[in-house]
Amino acid sequence: MSEPRLDRQRIAAARLWGATHYPYLASAIFASPIVAAPGLGSIAVDRSWRLYMDPAVVDRWSADEIGSVLVHHVGHLLRDHAERAERLGVDEASETAWVAAADAEINDDLVDGDINFPVDPILPFSLECDPGGFAEDYFRSIRHRKEFCPGECGSGAHGRARRWEVNADGIPQISRASAHLLRCKVASEIRCCAGELPGTVPRGWQRWADDLLEPKVDWRRAIAAEVRTGVASVAGCVDYSYMRPSRRASVTRDVVLPAMRRPLPAVAVVIDTSASMSSPLLSEAMAEVDGIVRRVGLGQDRVHVLSCDAQVHRVQRVTSARRVELFGGGGTNMGAGIAAALALRPRPSVIVVLTDGYTPWPARAPKRARVVVGLVGTGAWAVPRWARLVRIERRS
Repeated sequence: MSEPRLDRQRIAAARLWGATHYPYLASAIFASPIVAAPGLGSIAVDRSWRLYMDPAVVDRWSADEIGSVLVHHVGHLLRDHAERAERLGVDEASETAWVAAADAEINDDLVDGDINFPVDPILPFSLECDPGGFAEDYFRSIRHRKEFCPGECGSGAHGRARRWEVNADGIPQISRASAHLLRCKVASEIRCCAGELPGTVPRGWQRWADDLLEPKVDWRRAIAAEVRTGVASVAGCVDYSYMRPSRRASVTRDVVLPAMRRPLPAVAVVIDTSASMSSPLLSEAMAEVDGIVRRVGLGQDRVHVLSCDAQVHRVQRVTSARRVELFGGGGTNMGAGIAAALALRPRPSVIVVLTDGYTPWPARAPKRARVVVGLVGTGAWAVPRWARLVRIERRS
C-alpha cells in the first residue's frame, strides 16, 4: 500500500492565503521545503526551515486553517525560537513550557488579524501573563507549571530534534546564513509595509524588525566621524583632468587646457564570512551593513559589500542589507578583503571591516583609504594601530 500523498494544490492555496493576509511574511511563507510526514497528526517545522505535514491533516483542515498554522510556524523560524531556547538552557523537562511561551509570543500578534487556527491558540492571558511580552518573560513565569499542552511544533520552535525529522541528505534545507538573510529581507518588508500602510503590521512584528535591523553601533557617532571624514576628504577634492577639455579652451589656440573634476566618494564594507563567524555574529554584522547604507548618505552605487573568508567570494553594490548575499565558511584573511576593496573602481575612501577579529592583518596601512574595524563577538583580538577600532556590543 502506497503512502498517502500531500494535496499540493491545497498547500499552495494555504500559502497564498497566508501571503495575502500577511504580505510582509510572504518571503518566509514560500521559502520552506515541504516534507510529507504521515502519522504526525499536525504540521511542524525543523531548524532547517523544512515543513512536515501529515497528509491526513492537510485533507482535513481548510486552506485558511493550514495557512494560519504556516504563518504561526514562520513566526517560530523568523524569531529564531530554537536558538533562543538553547541560550536559556531549555531541556526535556522545560520544553513544553518554552513552546507554550513561544506560541504566546507569536499568537499575541496574530489574534487581531484574519487568523483562523484549527485549535484554540495559546495566548499571553492563557498563561496568566500580560500581552506584549517576550517568550523569555512568559517562560520564566510558567516554567515550573505543568498544565500547558501546546501542539507539536518541531525543533524549529524548541531546538530539540524529533525522530521524524529527516537528515539533510537529499532533502532541501535553508542554511543558517541564508536564514539570516531571509530574516533581514522580511524585516525590511515589515518596515516598508508599516511605513506605507500604518496600522497594518502588529507592534510585535515591528519591534522584531527594528531590533534585527537597527545597528548596535550608532554610526552617526562612533564610526560616522571616521566615515564622513574620509568621505568628505574625497568629496571635497577638486583636481584637473584631461578626460575632457576645459570650457575655457577657446581662449588658447595651441594649448589644451584640462577641466576640473570632483570625484564622488565611495565606501567598501568587508564582511568576515569565515567558519569562526557564527550565525549570531553574522546577524550583528548584517545589522551594521544596513546601518552604514542608511546613514552614510551616499548614492545607491557608492557602497560595496565584499564577502571574504580567506579570499573574496562576492562583491556587490547594495542599497540595503537584504540585497546582500554571503559566501564563505573557510579560513580567515581580512587582508585579502582590504586588498580587493582597494582594487575597486571607484576606489573607496573608507573601508569598514566587520569581523570577530580572528584574522591576520596587512603589515602596513593601506594608502589613501581609512580603515574602520567593527569587532563583533567577545574576542580580545589585536587590531592594527592604523585602523580605527569600534567594538560592537551585543544587545541582551
